[in-house]
Amino acid sequence: MAALDQGRARLGAAARELLRRSRHAHGTRPLQLLVLSLVAAIVAPVVGAHYYSGRTMWPTVIGGYSGAALAFTTALFWDRHSRLQDEVRQSEGERRRTADRLRQEQERRVVEARRRFGALELELERLKASIDRTKREQSRYKHFFPDLPTGSWAAASAPLGVIVSDYELMADLATFYGHVEELRWRLRYKADPATDEEILNPIIDTFVSQMADAVTVLLEQVKLQITRPQVEQIVGAPQTQGPARVARTRQFTGAIHAQTPEEIEKALARQGLPGLEGGPTAADGSS
Repeated sequence: MAALDQGRARLGAAARELLRRSRHAHGTRPLQLLVLSLVAAIVAPVVGAHYYSGRTMWPTVIGGYSGAALAFTTALFWDRHSRLQDEVRQSEGERRRTADRLRQEQERRVVEARRRFGALELELERLKASIDRTKREQSRYKHFFPDLPTGSWAAASAPLGVIVSDYELMADLATFYGHVEELRWRLRYKADPATDEEILNPIIDTFVSQMADAVTVLLEQVKLQITRPQVEQIVGAPQTQGPARVARTRQFTGAIHAQTPEEIEKALARQGLPGLEGGPTAADGSS
C-alpha cells in the first residue's frame, strides 16, 4: 500500500506540475486539458505496471480507468473546444456584420448629403439670379417682388444639421437664408404707400450687394459638398477625409443705415401733409 500511495503522490505531483505549466502556456485551455489527460492516461498504466508488475489486477484497473478517463475527457474537451471555436467565428461574423451596417449607414449619410446639397444648389442658383435682378432693377419700381425661394433649405436644414460636420457652412447658410427673409420684408415694406422708396432704395441696394457676394461663396462651397460631402463620422465606420475649408465670417454692416439730424429733418419735411403749416392766428385763437 505504501508503494501505491507513493505512486499516487508522484502521479499527483506530475499532474499538478503539468497543470501549473499549462496555465502559462499558449493555446486554448481545452487543448491543454486534453494534453494533460492524455499524459495522465499514459503515465498511470506505466506507474502501475512498474510497481505492480507481478499482479494484474491493479494495472488492469488503472489502465481501464485511464482509458475511460481519456475517452471521456477527450470528448468533453473537444466539444468545449469546438464550442469556443464556434463562438469565435460567430463573434467575428457579428463584428463583420456590424462593420458592414456602419459602413452602409455612413454611405447612406453621404448619399443623403449629396442629394440635399444638390437641391440647395438649384435653389441658390435661383436666388443668385433673383438677387442680381434685384440689384439692377429694384430701385426703378416701388412694387418689386422677385423670386426668393427657401423651400429646399426649409426641408434640408434639419437633416443636414445632423449629418454634416461642416458647421461653418451650415451657419453661413442659415445666416444667408435669414437675410433672404429680411430682403422679402424690406421689399414688402417698400411697397407700403406710406414708405418713401427714395430713402429705402440705397439701404436695399447695399444689402443686396452683400447678399450677391455671399451667395457666390455659398454656391462654391455647396458644389464642393456635392463632390465630397463632409458628414459626421460614425464610430466604427471606415474613416473618410473631407475637404478642408476656412470659415469665412460675413458681417452685413453695410445694411445698417445711420441718418444725420439733417437727413431726418428733410425726411420729415417730405412726409409732411399740406395744410399743416398753419396761417395767422385769428382773434378767437384759431389759425
